[in-house]
Amino acid sequence: MSSDRDRSLIRSVLTVVWGMVTLVLLFCVALLVYQMMQRGQSPLAQFEPAIAPRAMERTPEPSAAVRHVQLYFADPEARALAPDVYSLEFSDYTVQNCRHALDALIRGPRGNLTPILPPATKIHAVYLLESGELVIDFSRDLVLHHPKSASAEALMIHGIVNTVTQSALKGQQEPGVKCVRFLIEGAAPPEIFPGHFDLSQPIAPDARWVARAGGFREDV
Repeated sequence: MSSDRDRSLIRSVLTVVWGMVTLVLLFCVALLVYQMMQRGQSPLAQFEPAIAPRAMERTPEPSAAVRHVQLYFADPEARALAPDVYSLEFSDYTVQNCRHALDALIRGPRGNLTPILPPATKIHAVYLLESGELVIDFSRDLVLHHPKSASAEALMIHGIVNTVTQSALKGQQEPGVKCVRFLIEGAAPPEIFPGHFDLSQPIAPDARWVARAGGFREDV
C-alpha cells in the first residue's frame, strides 16, 4: 500500500511540475509576442517570405496583349467604308480577336464616322472553321434594326467582312479568316434580310467598298 501511495504522490508532483512549466512557457511566449507588437513587428513576419511566393504562383496577374487593328465604319456621307485604327485586346486565337473587333464595331465609331451596325446588335457565337471561314451567329435584333437601303446593307456586310479578314487579327493558334458566313439565331438569314444581298453563301472581303482620296474604289 505504501508503495502505491508513493507512486501516486510522485505522479501528482510531476503533473504539477509539468503544469507549472507549461504555464511559464506560455507566459514567456505571450510576453515575447507582446513586446514584438509594442515595437511594431509582426510575430509572423519570418514566415511571410515563404508564403508570399507560393500565393503569387497560384494567382498570377493576367497580362493582356494589345494590337492595333483597322475597324471599317462608313464615312460621314455613308457612301463608302472608312478604316479607323483601334487598339484591341489580342490573343493567340483568331476567333477571340475577331470577337473583340465585332464588339468594337457594335459600340460604334469615334469622331464623325458612321456606324455600320445597329447598337442593339447582339452576337450569340463566333466559330472559325479550318478552311478559314468565320461563322457569326447574330441575334434577330440585326434583322429588326438593320438599315434598309442597298448601300447601307452593303456597307454593313462588307464592313464586317473587311474588318475580320484582316491579317492583323490572325492568332498563332488558328488560321486567318478568309470569308464570313452570316447566321441569324443559329440558322441561315431569312429571305427578308438583307433585302438587296444574298447571304446564303460565305462573303469574301471586297476592297472596292473602301474609300480612297477621290471617292469609291473601282480599281480593285
